This record gives sequence, structure tokens and C-alpha cells, in this order.
Amino acid sequence: MDDTAAEFLRPRLKLEKFYPQGLKADTVRRLFPGSGLYLFPKDEYILYQGDETKDVYVVVWGSIAITQTTDTIGVELASLGPGSIFGEMALVRDGARVASAIAAEDSGVFKLAYADVQALLRENPVLGEHLKNLAAVRGS
Repeated sequence: MDDTAAEFLRPRLKLEKFYPQGLKADTVRRLFPGSGLYLFPKDEYILYQGDETKDVYVVVWGSIAITQTTDTIGVELASLGPGSIFGEMALVRDGARVASAIAAEDSGVFKLAYADVQALLRENPVLGEHLKNLAAVRGS
């Protein structure tokens, strides 16, 4: 994570009112200690349909295919590029993931760990609630 990637996240997570002067890498590491920027080679799964994880992801570069399998038939639901958020419904709903996410090309993805959001809800309730509301709005 560098300052450029941190600043890329600021509008995607709508953090402008919390960090109007910009977002730095050290602030991201402090706020989200269990989160980080991950590199996924082409065709690598980021998350699997049926997983019970609650992490949220932001595409920093590359592209991600969102796929769903019913019985034995797989369908691509979406192709996501830089700035796209996926997995956010896990913050507001319980249950298994309803689709898989696969790197369609070499990609950089910021994983916002669910444990970090939970910690923010305790330590900085306004920011934590903001992140949960962002997921709720995107999912409606």
C-alpha cells in the first residue's frame, strides 16, 4: 500500500468528509490493520460462491469477473474494473456468498477486512457506520 493507492480508495469508500485533505498509506494501515492491497494473477479466485466470509473488496487495477453457478451452469454476472466495489453485501446480510469473483487479468484488489469494520464500529462508530451504510446503499 502506498499513498497513491490510499488516495485511490478515498472516493471509492466515500471517505472525503473524514479525510478532506487526502488519505495516506499510514492512515489506511492504522484504520484497517487486517486489510491490504493484494495481487491476484489472471484466473485466480478472490472469493468463492458459498463462502461465508464478510470482507469487502475494491478493484484498484485490472478486472474481476463475477460469476454464479446454478446446478452445473456457470454465468458471468458482471465484469468489474478499477474503482468497483464487490462483496459489500456481506456487511449487511448474513449468509453465504452468492457469486464467485475471479481475476480476469492480473489485478490489484484492496481487501477491507470485516474484522476492521467491526473494530471501527467500536472505536470510531461514525466511520464504521458510514462503511456499513455504503454497503447498504449499494445493495438496494
